[in-house]
Amino acid sequence: MTQQLGEGGATRPASAPREEDSPRRLVLLVDAPQARVRRPGDLLALIASALGIVFVLVLAVYANATTAGVTEDVQSAVADILRQALLLPVTVLEGIVTFFVPIVVLVDRLVRRSWRSALEAAVTAAVAALLVVLALWLLDAFAPPSLANGLSITSEGRTVIALNPYVAALSGLLTAVGDRSHSRLLTWSWGLLWVVLGLAVVQGEQTLPGAVVTVLLGRTTGLGMRYASGVLHERATGISLVRGLRRAGLDPLHVVRMDPLVTGTHVQAWTVTTSSPIGYTERLREPHGEHAQPAGHETWQPERRGHQHANDHPQTPADLLAAVDEEGAAAGDTIVPDVLSDPDRVLAEASSSASLTRDLEGLHRLYAVWDVAGRRHDVIVLDGDRHVVGYLTSLWDSVRLRGLARHPARTLREAANRAALMSLATQAVGVRTRTLTGITESRDSVLIVTQHLAGARRLDELAPDQIDDRLLDEVWAQVRTAHARGIAHRDLHAGSVLVDPSGDVWIVDWEGGEIISSELARRIDLAQLLAMLAVLVGEERALASAARALSRDQMASMAPLLQTVALPARTRDAAKNHRDLLSTLRQRLIALVPTADVAPLQLNRFSPRAVITATVAVVAIWVLLSSLNFQEVADAVTRANPAFMVLAFVMGLLTFIGSAVSLAAFAPERLGLWRTTLVQVAASVVSLVAPAGIGPAALNLRYLNKQRITTPIAVASVGLVQLSQFVTTVLLLVVVALVTGSVGTLSAPSPSVLAAVLGGLALVGVTLLVPGVRSWVWTKVQPTLQQVWPRLVQVASNPRRLLAGIAGNLLVTVGYVTAFGASLAAFGHALPLTNLAITYLASNSIGSVVPSPGGIGPVEVALTGGLTVAGIPYATALSVAILFRVLTFWGRVPLGWAALRHLQRRDVI
Repeated sequence: MTQQLGEGGATRPASAPREEDSPRRLVLLVDAPQARVRRPGDLLALIASALGIVFVLVLAVYANATTAGVTEDVQSAVADILRQALLLPVTVLEGIVTFFVPIVVLVDRLVRRSWRSALEAAVTAAVAALLVVLALWLLDAFAPPSLANGLSITSEGRTVIALNPYVAALSGLLTAVGDRSHSRLLTWSWGLLWVVLGLAVVQGEQTLPGAVVTVLLGRTTGLGMRYASGVLHERATGISLVRGLRRAGLDPLHVVRMDPLVTGTHVQAWTVTTSSPIGYTERLREPHGEHAQPAGHETWQPERRGHQHANDHPQTPADLLAAVDEEGAAAGDTIVPDVLSDPDRVLAEASSSASLTRDLEGLHRLYAVWDVAGRRHDVIVLDGDRHVVGYLTSLWDSVRLRGLARHPARTLREAANRAALMSLATQAVGVRTRTLTGITESRDSVLIVTQHLAGARRLDELAPDQIDDRLLDEVWAQVRTAHARGIAHRDLHAGSVLVDPSGDVWIVDWEGGEIISSELARRIDLAQLLAMLAVLVGEERALASAARALSRDQMASMAPLLQTVALPARTRDAAKNHRDLLSTLRQRLIALVPTADVAPLQLNRFSPRAVITATVAVVAIWVLLSSLNFQEVADAVTRANPAFMVLAFVMGLLTFIGSAVSLAAFAPERLGLWRTTLVQVAASVVSLVAPAGIGPAALNLRYLNKQRITTPIAVASVGLVQLSQFVTTVLLLVVVALVTGSVGTLSAPSPSVLAAVLGGLALVGVTLLVPGVRSWVWTKVQPTLQQVWPRLVQVASNPRRLLAGIAGNLLVTVGYVTAFGASLAAFGHALPLTNLAITYLASNSIGSVVPSPGGIGPVEVALTGGLTVAGIPYATALSVAILFRVLTFWGRVPLGWAALRHLQRRDVI
């Protein structure tokens, strides 16, 4: 007996779909109505376009020769005779693009009855053109010549900036209409636009940076309109959702949306009539004409913006699925509102028994589906426009975390394949998880059909007394079963553990797991499970259950991973109400194996502290390169005496010891002098990015906190250090002003000095007589006095500490004054000690008043002015000021950076 070709379908499994197995059904659909959505992808594209504009403009400024060279190379590659030959076709093409393309696109929108889309496109075009006009005015009025030259061409003997408002308008219009991937009309329109711009560059009518900036300006405007107004999504909804469910193998009668809806949106009921095939089918689809929708039916479907036309041959999987959907439309599939059904009642009945519940928020849509046999299924719908958020989150985790992240799924299909593979693998090794019963793709969505667990509840829905030891042991057993076969969950929280009415434990949500997992991933699973159980039933019971399931070494291995960054967001939020939960669990686990290495693992590739450190380094380098005149520095150094330069540098280093002595004297606890000195060295880097005095004070506060000194006492101690430095400086100024040339003798100041001092005191006294001024001064001074006064009383009761603090402050001042005198002597000049000290102290104090980072600029100006007033020639005074700052400020930055890194590795700051 022979079998004819095409008769192979006669022998098929009983479960395989047949051509005639397409019964026509009336399906009740309870879902949110069609709405416009703001796609994260549009926002990301908007940001990318804006950054692209900035990048091109930077290239136009700093790589003007390169961009101009590229433009000239393109133009020179086309001979003049060829440009003349192309003149006519180029003119025709420009006419098509400038006149017909926008008309055709707008007419297409109107023919599809997409009035809002057409209006938004027209408005976007106008806004984009106005934006380019504004950019032209700004560039012409305020742009530096280097930027304007990079965007300019020479036309009719004059230079003009080559930004075309019409090109930006067309770019904005095409962007606002939709994605080119969904419409051949848009694909051809964009292609023609780029061809015309390329020819304009060849003919010298446009510069390459100008063309790119113009298109990006229009695209930025269009993306802004799309994100602000929202777009009609390409998700599987309505008829396409029901067709997808049938393609996944279901014969649905009721489909109910279960996940939370957007605020202000309410579910509605529809009746979907369909006879689409159940299960996947294979057939040859021949070209045919478009089929009209049956008259009188509402087609609750987003406009099909350029999807594969029916008369095209389907070539890709998406095209084949579109062809299947069109066949459903040809068969008369319809959707109409169901006025007889109460959507709220249907939803309440569906929510009464659900492992998918409405209070679970996520990136996916959740549906409860009943088939013709009355069986309930849970359906997870992955949407392409939401997948970008999950992809970026996974990408950020892979960059930020070490050992926790995996390669993110780039496409929706890859994510669905991964989820299906994890579900099948965990079920195969004996873990209780929902059975995968079907999966398919519909429009820009993937539908995953799983087993429904009737009456199952999440673990955190149970009261603590309902979670008995048997249940805890079962949770550990399920996780250990997966680990024994190398499978890791990687996201264990209370919502991923279900308990059915018979008391069996189910582990779900394996989408982010690994089949070939690392030991670190499995240890993280254990740490996540222990922390989650501790939140639910308390530390004692959680540790006891872990001890029954794990060995002592396995329990100790969790201690380094009990960190906030290793926990799922759901567990982190629940643990906020349990202070010191992780530290307590960690200490209890460490006690099991005291000799084990259980130091916390560094899971973050970079922490906030590392980001701040890198920022400080970048800002410091930028300040150094932008504020220093290296030619002036080189001239000052080459003319200076090396011996006095070395002396100035050494005396500058001596100030670190003085600062350390002062801080150690005023601190309430004993501080090591060497480590405290290193902190002062590290402060030389921080002072680059903070106003004078603020950076070192902040680092000292951090250092004291790390020494387990409470913040209020640490703040008071640092404030006392600063107050003592200020008082010491003022007193030293007064003493030095009274000292004459004869050492040890005092004389009355000159009448002019005495008059100035008395006048200043009188002015302060009169000012303080005004109640408003007095209140304002007291408001500013009171917090500092309240913080410092208790510490001042304690220090005053210990004369040794008080004297040590004053000695440290004097050592700082003496070191800087000596370094300043040595810098002056390096150029062959000298001042009496009195004048030198007054010049430095007064100039440095005046320069530090201006809140610039590190006093850069004001201090140099004040020192130069002070030396000039003291009789030093201006050129020499400027050189002395520069040399002094190089030796006592800039030259110490490498030492400060090394000290900062050393202290960070030792966890001192």
